[in-house]
Amino acid sequence: MIKKKIIQFLKNYFEHLTFFYRYLKSKLFYVVLFSFFVSLLDALSLSMFIPLFELASNTTNTASTKLTSYFQSFLDFINVTPTINNILLLMLLFFVLKALFRFLDVYYRILVNSFFITKLRVELLNLISNLKYTKFITTDLGTIQNSLTTEVVNINSAYIHYISVLQHSIFIFVYISMSFWVNSKFTLIIIFGGLISRFIFQRFYSQSKTLSFSITNKNNALSSLLMQQVNNFKYLKSTATMLIYSNKLKESIIDIEKNQIKMGKISARVLSIREPIVVFFLVVAIFIQINIIGGSLTAILPSLLFFYRAFNSLMSVQLSWTAFLKYVGSIQHIVEFQKQLSKETETIAGKEFSGFSNQIEFNDVSFQFSNQNEVLTNITYTVPKNTTIAIVGKSGSGKTTLVNLVSGLLLPKKGKILIDTIDLNEYNLNSYRSKIGLISQETVVFNDTLFNNVTFWAEKNEKTLSKFNEVIDKVDLIDFLMRTDEKEDIILGDNGVIMSGGQKQRLSIARELFKDTELLILDEATSSLDSHTEKLIQESIDRIKGSLTIIIIAHRLSTIKSADSILLLKNGKIDASGNFKDLVQKSPTFAAMVALQEI
Repeated sequence: MIKKKIIQFLKNYFEHLTFFYRYLKSKLFYVVLFSFFVSLLDALSLSMFIPLFELASNTTNTASTKLTSYFQSFLDFINVTPTINNILLLMLLFFVLKALFRFLDVYYRILVNSFFITKLRVELLNLISNLKYTKFITTDLGTIQNSLTTEVVNINSAYIHYISVLQHSIFIFVYISMSFWVNSKFTLIIIFGGLISRFIFQRFYSQSKTLSFSITNKNNALSSLLMQQVNNFKYLKSTATMLIYSNKLKESIIDIEKNQIKMGKISARVLSIREPIVVFFLVVAIFIQINIIGGSLTAILPSLLFFYRAFNSLMSVQLSWTAFLKYVGSIQHIVEFQKQLSKETETIAGKEFSGFSNQIEFNDVSFQFSNQNEVLTNITYTVPKNTTIAIVGKSGSGKTTLVNLVSGLLLPKKGKILIDTIDLNEYNLNSYRSKIGLISQETVVFNDTLFNNVTFWAEKNEKTLSKFNEVIDKVDLIDFLMRTDEKEDIILGDNGVIMSGGQKQRLSIARELFKDTELLILDEATSSLDSHTEKLIQESIDRIKGSLTIIIIAHRLSTIKSADSILLLKNGKIDASGNFKDLVQKSPTFAAMVALQEI
């Protein structure tokens, strides 16, 4: 029974220590050490008041004589005469030393706090960056955003309050030790009162913890709703459903704030009863000492000084612990979130990929997502280097899955993808992907300069600027560049707001050409463009045809007439393949698609 109580106590009060220690290691020890020296110097400074009073009044008493005798021994050791002036100077010295350690304590905690939050954020970013694509597409984006923003800020607050608990706990230990040294009976009475006060606050702790978990979950849900509002803004606005959705958001916000108010009410209660509890237990202790034990007030004066400090620290512990519990939900959320991400980390290790010489080969490749039917079945096909391959088929036929396999975002459940006879799994995926360019229907344009968008923040010098101008000319963006005063330094705005759809697609092509892409994938890149703009994009692609390997997914068959080979997928299998002319003749399905689009 006692063992279970001890284990439960350690679990309740120290389970989160391991979380902070994992990031801080020895830094946490130094934080504690500084706090110890601050409290020790403060206690020593206070202890000098007793000898000072005795010297000033020429009186002694049994309890204070013990403290005075130790102090006298210390003065003899340092060869200082026990005069009022010397004691005042010594007291001042201790307070100056205390101030110095207080400065070091506060400044070091700020440095450690900054280190902790930086390390936490970087670790989360690394986990998200290395996340498997299959896990990413099933993870709520609101949870990711909330984890990196709100929850990290909450954990920062949790750390500050937890360190405050540790610091004031050390203060309590030092003050109680000094008091016990001076008057053990009175000290035991006060300790008993402190233990009782813990039970008074226990109910507040439990309520705070429950609310903390609730607020964390509701913040995740709110972040998800906000992201969906941004992503679907056009639809909500144009269909007059924005108000309905906004009301849903408001309900979520109000619900969170109600919990925040409840949390604030708990903090207010703890703060308001803090001092009365301190005074109550001091009065009870003094009453017992004088009326029951039979001591005098002067006998407990040193202990009163220490215990007033100790009780203030105890109340600070209670207050900080209550504040810390507000964020326990955030810590648990981050710990669980990290575990989930760690289990789904992508394996990047392997030999460096420097390019391929002959072909990319699908060797009896099949793929399926968890607990679903096969998306691709027994795909065997060869893509020769520097050829243009088009992939067509109805929605759901497996076109995008096929190119996701080529780019290494997905791994075959059966079969192999061979690069010049070497299994793709043997390569370092990052080095392999660095040779891949991807252009999709949803263009990627950063709110930055044209130069940075194309070069991906390469250093601007004569070489990179020359290459930039070369690829801009290749994709026919030179007119856009020349008609602006800022030239390559023009800011494109959020999602390239100052560019047309066609210009953004040509920018995407320029970016991939700048980085010496060997394999260019176009996934429905022109499906949302008008015919004229589509023709311009097609001309840009034709200019680079033959200089790199191109894989095109397209619904508009007019854009793939010049492809070297066309792959027709049907229900996850290769239904037919060949050039445009041959495929029209030998595949009724493809011929029907061509006729439907009147090509």
